[in-house]
Amino acid sequence: MSRNPFDDNSDGDPFEDDPFGDSRVSSALKEGNSNQRLADDTRDAIPLHSVRRSDDAGGFLSNVGFSGGRGGSYKPLDVDVDVNTGHSGGLSKTDSYSIDSREAELRRREEALEARERELHTREVNVNNMANGTRPPLNFPPLYPIMYHSIDLEVPIGDRRTVRTIFYMWLALEAILVFNCVACLVVMISNASDVSNSGAMFGSSFVYLFTITVGSFFLWYRPVYNAYMKDSSMFFYLFFVFNGFHILFDAYMAVGVPSAGSAGMIIMLQCLSSDKTAGAALSGITFSLWVLHFLGSSFMYLKVRRHYKARGHTFTEAKQQAYMGFAQSGAGQAAVSSATNAYIRSNTGNFV
Repeated sequence: MSRNPFDDNSDGDPFEDDPFGDSRVSSALKEGNSNQRLADDTRDAIPLHSVRRSDDAGGFLSNVGFSGGRGGSYKPLDVDVDVNTGHSGGLSKTDSYSIDSREAELRRREEALEARERELHTREVNVNNMANGTRPPLNFPPLYPIMYHSIDLEVPIGDRRTVRTIFYMWLALEAILVFNCVACLVVMISNASDVSNSGAMFGSSFVYLFTITVGSFFLWYRPVYNAYMKDSSMFFYLFFVFNGFHILFDAYMAVGVPSAGSAGMIIMLQCLSSDKTAGAALSGITFSLWVLHFLGSSFMYLKVRRHYKARGHTFTEAKQQAYMGFAQSGAGQAAVSSATNAYIRSNTGNFV
């Protein structure tokens, strides 16, 4: 029987009979430590079903001694791992900002698509109404509407900016005509000695308020509006002809021929020679406005011309559309009917 090493009454070396020195005890202790390490490794191991393939060399498990086949690496599906350090963590600020930007862009595109869908639906309703013989309610001009006018609904989206700019040019023309009439009135009241027939000049400028307003709208603005809406060569040619005359009219008004209804450059010089400051100042502003409108109209004329050529329109196509339009009109149908009746009444088969 082994002695108690801690018994004070025992004699000799207290560690002479060390229980741990027994070979059976040592073997049992070593086996227990080995089982404990195996349990720890099993608890900390990564399950195979939670591991995914990473195409980046040097993945997570490659940093801890594991690597995938064919040079790839694996990492847990539920853990975001830093490739360089092997440590897991949440999304970085850069990744979060990138996700927010993509979400904002997707929302913006979705709103644009919804707006486009609403616009297409409105245009479809208008087209169906026109096909059924019903047109949208008249809305232009605002005080006394006689026609329907809507650039956003009738003009293709890619051409709206051009048509809207030309519409603004037409509105600017009306404002210049009003200012020109006021300038002519001031020149007439100032009674400048060097200005001849100032009364006729004011009368002509007042008439321009109505004639040029109506003529410019129906002769070149409405044709270009219809040209872009219907992609019609005939309406493009109408715009080119009458807007070309309008550009010459701008130059004519900028010169300011006496008694011609324009307080332009010549009238400004005559007022300066007569020391009529107010008339000279207003005439100078009118001259500048006519020059600016001349330049703007010329620029838009060339822009429409480039669009016309890019679309491949020709003068032959414009003539054919004009013939078809005349044949479908009431006057054309009446002319055809009269010619047919005359041919039937003719004994010789010729027109009489």
